[in-house]
Amino acid sequence: MKKNSKKKLWVKTRHRVVFAVLRVILTPILWLKYRYTADRAPIKKGPCIILNNHQATMDPFFVAKSFHFPLYFVTSDDLFNLKVSPLIRWLVNPIPKSKSMADLGAVKTMLRVLKEGGAVSIAPEGNRTLSGRQWEMTDAIAKLVKVSKVPLVLYNLKGGYGVDPRWGGKARRGTYYHGSVKRIVQPEEYKGMTDEELFELIKRELDVDDTALGARYKSRRRAEYIERALYLCPVCGSVGSIRSEGKYFSCTHCGTKAEYTEQLTIAPPFAGYDKIYGWYEWERAEIVKRVLAGERIEDKGILFRESVKMKKKIILAGNKVSIDSEELLISDENGVQSRYPLEEIDAVTAVGKKKFNFYCHGKILQVKGHERFCSIKYVHIFDWLCAARKHREPSDPT
Repeated sequence: MKKNSKKKLWVKTRHRVVFAVLRVILTPILWLKYRYTADRAPIKKGPCIILNNHQATMDPFFVAKSFHFPLYFVTSDDLFNLKVSPLIRWLVNPIPKSKSMADLGAVKTMLRVLKEGGAVSIAPEGNRTLSGRQWEMTDAIAKLVKVSKVPLVLYNLKGGYGVDPRWGGKARRGTYYHGSVKRIVQPEEYKGMTDEELFELIKRELDVDDTALGARYKSRRRAEYIERALYLCPVCGSVGSIRSEGKYFSCTHCGTKAEYTEQLTIAPPFAGYDKIYGWYEWERAEIVKRVLAGERIEDKGILFRESVKMKKKIILAGNKVSIDSEELLISDENGVQSRYPLEEIDAVTAVGKKKFNFYCHGKILQVKGHERFCSIKYVHIFDWLCAARKHREPSDPT
């Protein structure tokens, strides 16, 4: 008997039904919980590539509200370790991709979806903003668009950082949270651009600063867990000394205190910094100087795991993580150490609010911290040290 060689489709008819039902169910929820509104997109169907800035946990739902056809979201492979992963795959079939890593399999899947007439939705920053400004991205996204030869839809989310900052605990009530298509670039328009020109256009059109909106975001606990983003005191230089409570935060070492305001500013300015992203850019450059000078950064009370795609995470020995200019070190209560030379680590990336993954010898290893754990400092240290080895500075995310 002859076998059927026809390739199984990624784009399914049921996805259109699922998206239509979810749109009806989620529209009132998104309004009641977030006061979110969205303009209807002028594009009516795929194939197309939709790029959006990445502000909040629910961004895929916020983006999807503007489109009246199914979107195939590119998402972190961490999502596929959840118990509900099989159901998610059946309902909307997202495209898994390893964070901060080149993933040829994901690229092939995206092109396959486009060939089948689907719409691929990507947050090219690959990570939710911690500072409120654009996270770093690479020009690989421009190369993908050029290869795809489909319409490029650039989508802006505004107010998401105010409503649901990545470092925060709970969502706030904002006076402005909106999504809309910023621009559609047709293939004939970007065909004549270089990869660099298209990449600059993408970055420019996706750059959003919520502090410039003039909106207010109310919460009695609006500063809580700000130390997940701000890990270095600009007054006394202490690492891990920032503590938050309610709408205020302070340094436990020097006592400097400030309020995180409803307008997303710091008042009074903390050592001259009145916005989180200014402080954030300073600390990510400063921390590597400290490490290069011989300092070791460490955190206790962590959970160490191996993440295997499509399977439950494996718990490994270790309750303390540290990093210096040469290696990432995991230690347990008995003093047993697992050493990971930085030159053998392919990438380090922040995951969620208090975790980071590092990719080493084909494995995805994860460090999960306590409620006030700041994972981003490990990413900053690794990225800058890697850039220093290559005799160049990393690109400026702003």
